[in-house]
Amino acid sequence: MNQDTKPTSPAPVSRSRKRNEGAGADAPFGKLVVIYGEHVGKEYRLGAKPVLIGRTDQCDIPINDSSVSREHASIESKDGRFLLRDLRSTNGTVVNGKSIDVAVLNHGDKIRIGRAVFKFLEREITLTI
Repeated sequence: MNQDTKPTSPAPVSRSRKRNEGAGADAPFGKLVVIYGEHVGKEYRLGAKPVLIGRTDQCDIPINDSSVSREHASIESKDGRFLLRDLRSTNGTVVNGKSIDVAVLNHGDKIRIGRAVFKFLEREITLTI
């Protein structure tokens, strides 16, 4: 018997899944990165819980800008995607240069709320199971 031979065991399976810490393996993961305005470079993680964007400190993503409504917009996870919803704000929410009421976010989308501009990033990670 060859001494270099090892017992046969199943090989690891690599699967690409959207993942969010603290949520199920099928939960989406995304983030908003500030690319213009106050706090450039700041990142906000998105997951299974809805996120509120607005002018008040009680918002998950506060924007200190008088042109932003107190509760301006929200992002929620639905069917593995992220939906951005304008909450009847005074000055609107813009995705890729177009005013929206509701939009499904795609990787690389640019979101303008007041003077702040965010870039939406969605990432797939590889898990070895």
